[in-house]
Amino acid sequence: MRPSGMSIVATGLRETLLTLTYNSYLSFRRLQRMLMRPVELGVRVLVPQENTILLVRHRGGQLPWALPGGGVERGESPMLTSIREVQEEAGCLSEPGYLHGLFYAYGGGLTNYITVLVLNPLGPARPPVADLEIVDARFFLVYDLPTNLELGSRRRIAEYVRGERGLCGEW
Repeated sequence: MRPSGMSIVATGLRETLLTLTYNSYLSFRRLQRMLMRPVELGVRVLVPQENTILLVRHRGGQLPWALPGGGVERGESPMLTSIREVQEEAGCLSEPGYLHGLFYAYGGGLTNYITVLVLNPLGPARPPVADLEIVDARFFLVYDLPTNLELGSRRRIAEYVRGERGLCGEW
């Protein structure tokens, strides 16, 4: 979406600069993680609406579509983080649902524990404009997901569709 008054050239330049900045940030973060070997707590969020699921498209990566989510901030619960991340990344207000599972991912110098929660949407997705991280957000049919969907997100959606909950395992 182009803000009124911006030319196509200016919009393209802005998007290119945002993409370069975001990918530089990802490279720096990978290096930092390899050196510091941190343990992180994050969330991913399943936001179903009838037979659709909310996904966000990141600005970089080979598999840019994923469930919304992010890092749990100091003093913040995973549930509050989930509600915040869905609003920040997808512009969608939501309310608590239930715990889907707790997952882990090891690699790239990082130990990551991921809490996956199911939230109920309170409105439509409104993707951010000119955001550094997120390019798009929308609901997809659970049986017609993007081919470039991140693999852990694809597995969590399949578990949700099968009615599974209370899971623990590898991301």
